Amino acid sequence: MQAKNQRISYSQEPGFTILIVDDDPYIRDSLEDILRFEGYRCLTAKDGLDALEQLKAHSVDLILLDLKLPRLDGLEVLKKSMASQPNVPIVMISGQGTIQLAVEATKLGAFDFLEKPLEADRTLITVRNALQKRTLELQRDALLSETQSRYRMIGNDPKMQEVYALIDRASKVSSKVLITGEPGTGKELVARAIPLNGPRAGFPFVPVNCAAIPENLIESELFGHVKGAFTGATANKMGKFQQADKGTLFLDEIGDMSLMMQAKVLRVIEDNVVEPVGSRNAVHVDVRIIAATNKDLNEEVENGNFRRDLLYRLNVITIHLPPLRERRQDIPLLATAFAEDICHAEGLPAKTFAQNVWPILMEYHWPGNVRELRNVVEQAVILSPEPVIEQSVILQAIKTKKHRSFISQTEQTLREARAAFEREFIIQTLASHDGKI
Repeated sequence: MQAKNQRISYSQEPGFTILIVDDDPYIRDSLEDILRFEGYRCLTAKDGLDALEQLKAHSVDLILLDLKLPRLDGLEVLKKSMASQPNVPIVMISGQGTIQLAVEATKLGAFDFLEKPLEADRTLITVRNALQKRTLELQRDALLSETQSRYRMIGNDPKMQEVYALIDRASKVSSKVLITGEPGTGKELVARAIPLNGPRAGFPFVPVNCAAIPENLIESELFGHVKGAFTGATANKMGKFQQADKGTLFLDEIGDMSLMMQAKVLRVIEDNVVEPVGSRNAVHVDVRIIAATNKDLNEEVENGNFRRDLLYRLNVITIHLPPLRERRQDIPLLATAFAEDICHAEGLPAKTFAQNVWPILMEYHWPGNVRELRNVVEQAVILSPEPVIEQSVILQAIKTKKHRSFISQTEQTLREARAAFEREFIIQTLASHDGKI
């Protein structure tokens, strides 16, 4: 191996394990000396079968693999190791007459190849780059795992099993998805779960709340603008469609979008191009659209509030989320999971629920759905002085949430409001007397 007189240190994250596979003991020893000097751990193998045995016995971060090997050649080792450990980068080592094979190896998935005689600096740079790729992939996988855990779906109810099946199907394709359901049922949770299980998992997920953006700003928000396009546009701005390129754009509460904006969104969906406000240059985008609404869009179409052609475009896969009152058997699972998450996030000791809490949670009608349940559990976890959350704490939390949301329930008639009050009064009275009528 050729080396310069002054060695340059390239190892930025020592501690990686590298498997060196070469039938030439001089090359194996030279590579091992240089790599150990840089802080790497090394394993060696003298032929292809020996290399596969080492991979079975040890976890490695990089393989330096000679093409010409006894018993099993380098290309075969490459194929087998990529099948068993696809995330471990492989750098091929080629001698005279094997350059074409090395190029073929890179087409098969090898990270790079080094040509003999090996140069120390070139080898170390290649090793560093390969391990940097390995580090980024590990970080990406850890982030995806954390995100999948954060946005996991909870529930065994048959209706939720149907939802899980649709999420699984939707994740395997790029078709547009329309998610429907009452406020608080978890529509964004479903929207985030779909790309997490598909090929767009490593790309941006960009949410847009169509109901929260003022009408005069939503076009700029979605499509971007150029400097000077309007008063206050002091710099170019990239819109949500461009931010979501190669990934997923989540249009939440799309039923609240104006007809004018619906027409412009429809054009982007059909042509896959956006025109920033104030610009004549079209920008191509590759975006998967997932939309959500708590409205009946077919009814909105009949009332002239939603474009029928846009509904057809969005409604390729429809996922309807049932309200919590229609999946009551999931309430204990959800409440327990929420309590665990909140205790972990707040650094609190683990807390459980008293048995007389479950009738209260199961009987309450949950107008705010899963979101309201989480809020109630969060308040109960934080306010409960004991490790077991008692009935009185839960009742107080429900009462507080009901009081805050009462004003917004303007659609109730007097009869409906009286019936709801009577129901809750009876439930709480029964609970306070341990169910004794």
